[in-house]
Amino acid sequence: KYAQKLVPAENKMLALHYSVNPDAAVIIIPRNTIIEKPIQINSKIDAASSIAEESIIIIAEERSQATVIENNATSDTHALFKSKIVQVFLEPRAQIHYCTLHNEKAGTHAFAAKRAEVLQDANITWLDIMVGEGVNQLQVRSHLRENGAEAQQYQALVGSKAQQSDVNSEAFHQHSNTKSVLLAKGIFADTSRGMHRGTIRVEKDAANCQGHQRSDMLLIGDEARCNAIPILEVENDDVSCSHGTTMGQLDEENLYYMLSRGLDEGNARNLLALAFLEPILQKIENEELIEKLSSIIEQKIK
Repeated sequence: KYAQKLVPAENKMLALHYSVNPDAAVIIIPRNTIIEKPIQINSKIDAASSIAEESIIIIAEERSQATVIENNATSDTHALFKSKIVQVFLEPRAQIHYCTLHNEKAGTHAFAAKRAEVLQDANITWLDIMVGEGVNQLQVRSHLRENGAEAQQYQALVGSKAQQSDVNSEAFHQHSNTKSVLLAKGIFADTSRGMHRGTIRVEKDAANCQGHQRSDMLLIGDEARCNAIPILEVENDDVSCSHGTTMGQLDEENLYYMLSRGLDEGNARNLLALAFLEPILQKIENEELIEKLSSIIEQKIK
């Protein structure tokens, strides 16, 4: 019933994934259950392997709530190719907060597809923090299938050295009175490359929908590159939708002000970078993870 419902083998990468590993880890959150502590998911990869596939299925039954924290990491000698599929099914009035730390080492090519089916008055929050050093491709999609369904999709991208990030964030409004928010912030330094695509689609019969997306990208130095492509596909007139993107360098006036207060340039740049990412980081509901991320980001910006 759930195995490939949201993520079928629709392209060669997904077909490869299912051909190597058709199994999945399944988490069922029973009806009316609120899980107070986060569910921790850590990738386990055979040290001798050069390829890894993982599938996760989460079924949140009616009125259930949970937070999931997923840690995706590899060592220098671990998988060179990594594929992950996450499917989340939210029954009426369920709430899931799914946070993923992408921290793969250089030399790893990581591909992830994350999709959700959101039913009546249910709410999904996707939070992806991409701080790895390899090549990362991520697709996040929420299907808002019934009245009152909501989705929030947040991404923070921090690139340095030769890192490459490619993110595709999508919200499909398939029923009236549904809401979506897509927000991405990225910082790219050295020779890193970034691509962010955001798509909000409103079907013909979906009225009174709200969909808003924004991507802000910050470049440090002259060699980093990033592209942002916001897309609206709206087939109903009774909606409220918006999109926007900004791109630029660190604000020199803010930098000068902080230097005038006695900070050295390295610390001043770190503080400005963390402040830029703050709207995403404040969505994390785990203080330990926030501290870990702040440390990783400071090292990458330096």
